[in-house]
Amino acid sequence: MTYRNGRILGVMTLICIVCAVQARHHRNLGDLGFAMDEIEQSYVETVDRQKLYRAAMNGMLDSLDEHSGYIPPDDFRSFRSQLDQEFGGLGIMIEPRPDNDPIRIFTVLFDSPAFKAGVLAGDVIEKIDNHNAIGMPTDRATRLLRGAPGTEVTLTVRRDDSDELIKIKIRRAIIETESVTGDRRLPDGRWEFMMQANPKLAYLRIEIFGEKTTAELRSALATIRKQAEGVIIDLRDNAGGLLPTATDICDMFLEDGVIVSTAGRNGNFESTRTATPGVDLPDSIPMVVIVNGLSASASEVTAACLQDRHRATIIGERTFGKGSVQNVIELEGGNAALRLTSAHYYPPSGKNIHKRAKAKDSDEWGVTPDENLVVSLDDEQKKAVYERLRDRGNPRSKRDRDQPVESSNADANSQSLFDRDPSLVNDPQLVRAIEFLMDSK
Repeated sequence: MTYRNGRILGVMTLICIVCAVQARHHRNLGDLGFAMDEIEQSYVETVDRQKLYRAAMNGMLDSLDEHSGYIPPDDFRSFRSQLDQEFGGLGIMIEPRPDNDPIRIFTVLFDSPAFKAGVLAGDVIEKIDNHNAIGMPTDRATRLLRGAPGTEVTLTVRRDDSDELIKIKIRRAIIETESVTGDRRLPDGRWEFMMQANPKLAYLRIEIFGEKTTAELRSALATIRKQAEGVIIDLRDNAGGLLPTATDICDMFLEDGVIVSTAGRNGNFESTRTATPGVDLPDSIPMVVIVNGLSASASEVTAACLQDRHRATIIGERTFGKGSVQNVIELEGGNAALRLTSAHYYPPSGKNIHKRAKAKDSDEWGVTPDENLVVSLDDEQKKAVYERLRDRGNPRSKRDRDQPVESSNADANSQSLFDRDPSLVNDPQLVRAIEFLMDSK
């Protein structure tokens, strides 16, 4: 056999192997399409082909981990708008709840259509237009509340547990949501980040790691940098968001060194993000990060990094334990998506964050508060903390907290924390964070 003929034979062999592999893949796809056709045409009852397609997608992804999944069009729009921090709607957030519980408004965004129409935090929604909202699933209520800017919706609400029902007509608009909030909202809508309980300390709560969170946090830090003697970052109930946002935030507090590493299939490390020179808050200002069992994903990246690099002290409860990274792959022309776990992340210490399906409490997972700084809450305390946050974010609140604190004229030791801010009695985790920073001076 000549050299030329040998090369031709080698190329043809390679082509045959590739074709065989592709044929096997196409045969599986063909069988799936054939099964869908047979079901659609021959099943005893009429079947929606789109429902078959979604069931097939869900069936495939259900065989993977709990964080991989198919995101259908309705859910994908909500998913994207949450991370983009922008959507067409009223400007309200509803409380997380079991589907059979009343739909209660947690926050009314300042100057939003709902705010201007007189909707109040704490209102219970009885009807959305003509739809009975009692027992309505949260995702359906959210879809009915959102809509194209300029369209109208009528809410029927019950206020202060009274029997009177109030009808409020609201015109939807483009809503830009906040992801960084402060100690209390002032009547003019601004957030006050210096604490009412101690005007030498700053409080910043991060609700989600979205597209605008980095800029929001940087702006907040700029307002408190010169007066804060300590900073509290509250990541409780923060389920995560964008990994690049979490690493950008860590970079604000670190001059150099590892922030997080990701490892893909077979544990091979794919990338390591390191800090860049320059910080938004001097190292001389101590920080505390508060976490709980619902702090997950990007929240855990941030807490673990700042703990491992000795830049912040962690207070609260062990975190959720989601140490996996998901790629979002758009489908159906960008109207739906595949959420696929592609890697696990590891903080600078290299310890495991991810909680496996059969993990025990004694196993290593999540981010654990620093020594002697575990503060657990019972169900009643958790509810009280939630109500406190709702009240502090309401610019119409009648509590004595509406004026900004001038730290230069305030003696933080002249009164107790509870004299300055009586609502703290409902938040022992935050109290412990304040006391820790006061003791560290």
